[in-house]
Amino acid sequence: MKKLLTSVLLLSVSTLWAQQSPKDKGLQAIDEATIQSSLTYLSSDWMEGREAGRPGAYRAAEYIASMFEFMGLEPAGDSVDGQPTYFQNFDVLEYRAADKQFLSVKTNNGQEHTFTYHTDFEVKAAPASISGKGNIVFVGYGLDIDSLKYNDFYKKNVEGKVWLRLKGKPTKGKVGEALKDLPAKQLHKTKEKLAEQYGALAIIEIDALGQLPTTAANFPFRDNRKYYEGDHKLSSFYDTRFYSPVSKPSKIAPVFMGGEYLMASLINKNEVFKYMKSVGEAKLYTPSLSAKSATFKSNAIVERKRLRNVLAKVTGQMPDSVVAIGAHYDHLGKREGYIWNGADDNASGVAAILGIAKAVKATGVQPKRTMLFASWTGEEKGLHGSRNFLLNYKDPSQIKMYLNFDMIGRRGDWHSKDNQVSFIYTAEHPETWDLNEQNIKDYSLNLEMFDGKSKKGEAGGSDNVNFDSYGIPYFWYHTGGHEDYHQVSDHADKIMMDKAAEITKLSYLNIWDIANE
Repeated sequence: MKKLLTSVLLLSVSTLWAQQSPKDKGLQAIDEATIQSSLTYLSSDWMEGREAGRPGAYRAAEYIASMFEFMGLEPAGDSVDGQPTYFQNFDVLEYRAADKQFLSVKTNNGQEHTFTYHTDFEVKAAPASISGKGNIVFVGYGLDIDSLKYNDFYKKNVEGKVWLRLKGKPTKGKVGEALKDLPAKQLHKTKEKLAEQYGALAIIEIDALGQLPTTAANFPFRDNRKYYEGDHKLSSFYDTRFYSPVSKPSKIAPVFMGGEYLMASLINKNEVFKYMKSVGEAKLYTPSLSAKSATFKSNAIVERKRLRNVLAKVTGQMPDSVVAIGAHYDHLGKREGYIWNGADDNASGVAAILGIAKAVKATGVQPKRTMLFASWTGEEKGLHGSRNFLLNYKDPSQIKMYLNFDMIGRRGDWHSKDNQVSFIYTAEHPETWDLNEQNIKDYSLNLEMFDGKSKKGEAGGSDNVNFDSYGIPYFWYHTGGHEDYHQVSDHADKIMMDKAAEITKLSYLNIWDIANE
């Protein structure tokens, strides 16, 4: 009798399993343990903060590739001896400012003033050492925004000149209102791109109030952070930067960032205020300058680094129609005995794409569209991994949707509930929002969506930016910034594993629907 009951029970379970849809079978493969195991390992000290181009990042890439292989995904990276691998390798130039820099200014009355590095100015170096001399031209904030009819370069001859540029962005009027939420990282990239486009020889950047960069030598030496108090400032991760592709010369201009003393030789502060006041008016005020030319030498220390994306795929019935799922695995590395483990940023995102890959294989069926899984490198220093991928992809128009994960494991500062998640997506494709809502309802997921739509060309913050630039629709799950963002305290024990698992489930359901529509 006992054997009969056991047989009936097993038959019932197998019958129930057989009746499940492939989509439901995949969903059952995702749980908290799936997320926790990968996330905890990737954010352990063994990975040394996963800084791109460093040993810890290579260890992380090997782990991610091994998981793709274990789950049975096809390699989608470079071929070696005719055999495909899980790695897409590419080179960057890692560069930083050298210890010796030079800047002098010739005023209108013929005087020449030479300034002191780390006291009067700091330098953002270019990817090569550059020396030169040029006439100075004032370019305001150095912005050109068609949608706002704002152009600091209008009717100005700025190519091959030394630009005098204001730090930051306008804060007054309609222009200031429109730009108030623009992230600092995106503002920096916009200014750098425009400087390349308009051909700056070099840039002298000043603060309207004359404030020096905080790294200058005459700032208070004591460095107070919640994890460190010392008599010297810790080095910054952004002292070193990446340039790619290495196949063409850089047009990036060096930036000399000065304070009040440097500013006094260049322009009267009242002239700056008159310009700032004119922003948003019919005509921008053109300030008078106190100097006519500058001589400079920007010295850079440059090293070539090899980076690697990790790529895998599940080939669909329509091989050339692709949905892509990606998350960057690099973080900030280690400095002076401290490790930036990056549990939320972005071990959480990598754990999610591994969870989705596991679920896709658990369906037991071939999707209609090919599903490409990507773990990017070089995101923290300029979105280099995903940019390199798109530059070399055979036909980016084949990618119908990109799903991005970057920080999905915490409660963000702007969220009022633990279960809220920001859904950042292409505003021109609102159907992705509707799809999320429907799957949350159908599968009773404990998530509340927080609307973060952005117009095409205005994406910011993560690898979705590169896909947006190619016109590829995207959606990005993001649980927001918090006090441990880019701090050594971003540890795995602070991750809300249940929330990360729910987001992974929801994203799997959505991308599976899109891959099979």
